[in-house]
Amino acid sequence: MLNNQNTLQRKLKHSALAIGFSTCQIVFAYDPLDCLKDISKVDPGIITGLAVKLCSGAYSPEPVKCYGKVGEVDKGIIRGIAIDLCSGSVDADQTIDCYVKAGNEKLNRGLSTTLCGVKKSEK
Repeated sequence: MLNNQNTLQRKLKHSALAIGFSTCQIVFAYDPLDCLKDISKVDPGIITGLAVKLCSGAYSPEPVKCYGKVGEVDKGIIRGIAIDLCSGSVDADQTIDCYVKAGNEKLNRGLSTTLCGVKKSEK
């Protein structure tokens, strides 16, 4: 009887824990509209079309983080190339590290972006 009681208590704890985690996911969901708000803070002068291109399908803040960091490692990068590099990024640090390494290997910005950015589907 005591063993059954302990098993029931463990199951209840695990259920409560699972419910707690699922609740957190709902509360902290990130979507492309959040991305648009974030990019307007990082780059207040960005035009809407470029912001939408960066944030399309962004369900994490990584594209905005990437966009903010790429200007730090490449002061001469233009917005369009930065957006091509960062849109779709799921790991800003990894994307930027790849871009820097590609530049060190003497690849130009365009080739570095093609190599390190997320492959976009062709329409």
